[in-house]
Amino acid sequence: MKNKKKMNNKGFSLVELIIVIAIMAVLIAVLAPQYMRFIERGRVASDRDNAKAISGALEVYYVDPTGTALADGDEVVLHRGSAATCTQGTAAINEALRTAGLINSTQTYADLPQLTNQENFTTVTITVDIDTTNGTATVQVVES
Repeated sequence: MKNKKKMNNKGFSLVELIIVIAIMAVLIAVLAPQYMRFIERGRVASDRDNAKAISGALEVYYVDPTGTALADGDEVVLHRGSAATCTQGTAAINEALRTAGLINSTQTYADLPQLTNQENFTTVTITVDIDTTNGTATVQVVES
């Protein structure tokens, strides 16, 4: 007695494989732009969260009686593709960022994260605005 195997299982034809690959290509072409938009939204949200943390640190530091005083117009500018800059108030801003835990004792404002978004804005300017009449400080965040 000889055992004969039936050879009915031929597998997939070339046409079937090409159709499956074409369907996958269409799905990828439709979904890829959506995926990239989600990534960009995440980058923008991250940049805004970083700016909000910095502005919050400056506001809290202003009311701290033990800290170096912030002055009206002290400013930190975050950039896309380069280090942050500080136009005035460098020592007070560094101390405020250290107190908030955003940088460590060996770092400065220049070590803040760079902007990661690719489309929405290239700089974020964080400015301290002190109202001398009632002694309060507000921090303005401007994206450009």
